[in-house]
Amino acid sequence: MLDKRDFINVLYVISFPVYGIGEYVSAAVSPSIGYIFGISIHLLIIVFYGIDLLLKYEFSIKVNWIYLLMTAMQLACVAALYVAWHKNMPGTNEIGFITKSILLVIPFHAFIAVLLYNSKHQESFARLTFLSFSLLILINVIGFYGLGLTNKTHNIEGRVAFPFLDGFYSAACLLAIVNLMLLYYIKHSVTNPWRLTYLIGYFLINLVLLYLINSRLTLLIFLGVIVLFVVNRSGKFRGLFLISIFTVPILLNMGLLLYKILNLPVFVFLLKRVNLVDVATFNGRAFLWQRALDWLWEDQRGLFFGNGANGQYFLHLVADLAVHFGVKEENTHLHSTVLMTVVDQGLFGYLLLMLISYRVFLYYKNEYKKNSPDAIFCAVIVFILFVMQVDSFVYLGNSGYVILCILTARIAVNLKPT
Repeated sequence: MLDKRDFINVLYVISFPVYGIGEYVSAAVSPSIGYIFGISIHLLIIVFYGIDLLLKYEFSIKVNWIYLLMTAMQLACVAALYVAWHKNMPGTNEIGFITKSILLVIPFHAFIAVLLYNSKHQESFARLTFLSFSLLILINVIGFYGLGLTNKTHNIEGRVAFPFLDGFYSAACLLAIVNLMLLYYIKHSVTNPWRLTYLIGYFLINLVLLYLINSRLTLLIFLGVIVLFVVNRSGKFRGLFLISIFTVPILLNMGLLLYKILNLPVFVFLLKRVNLVDVATFNGRAFLWQRALDWLWEDQRGLFFGNGANGQYFLHLVADLAVHFGVKEENTHLHSTVLMTVVDQGLFGYLLLMLISYRVFLYYKNEYKKNSPDAIFCAVIVFILFVMQVDSFVYLGNSGYVILCILTARIAVNLKPT
């Protein structure tokens, strides 16, 4: 018979697959229905936890200032959505605003409840998270290869587009994150041949899928994180967070050098698409990044508190680029979570995101040094630090946003040491 902790853990494991199916429903049927369906398991976790507290007549504050910081960031995201709706952003309505706001807030609190139920079994949280991510990959493989479903939000012909995620770049990031977790398990399984064999097999399968998705920047960041952890065994990572902040300016000034590196035979084979203009502009992303930087240095409208969600539309930063790319202006984003946060929520939202990211990075870096069960997430947060500079993976309810909520929830509660 399942006890309360087991019941909550089962819900947590299936929460990410359900969230992924919600992404498909959102794009194929209705955004509002998809949003609510996606967080239905998270809502169930919170309701169960609330009823449990009432029945036990027990209430104590177990969260810390990180919780308040994360709540402030979530409210800033909700405020950005409200501004966009108030400004009549195409495709927005009241129901969509309300349901998307709920989606932004609920998962983080559900993860805190899961952590509290596992306060005496802290090593379980990493294992359950890994299992949930793995199930999400499994249903995407079944959906794409078995049922013939493709991503309704974002797909390109000839490239794998898993259906139950918010885009194929998110699929690439998820595969990279799971493989970084697998490397941790592989490192700690060298004395168990059977376990080592299937972990390596799982790693290679994900690597093939990552290759078929063919997201070059994601693959390069993934390989860079692996090299970083192989070379830097001490786990000090001095200056790493600061370097990640300047990822976009660094990339904008090294496009030609990167092309020469990627033109080596091994990368031509792995990445398949290597030409000067494509690489030097990062498949057109450089134009988008430069527009955001130009606004930051020269325009600065809404600099302190932002211009609302998809603020680049209200500023008309990329109107001509949207025509060039053949998409609607309101559907053109900046391909950078960080730059979109600055434009949408201003320096206020940006500083909240950076402070949370830094505290999360600092915690898992220290856990990596101690080789604790939470050390498995160290490579994950390093990957997120860099990928959110060049991709919308962590932006407003996307898969990476929820993963960041998971990592933050762990340090937002005060748990007794096991």
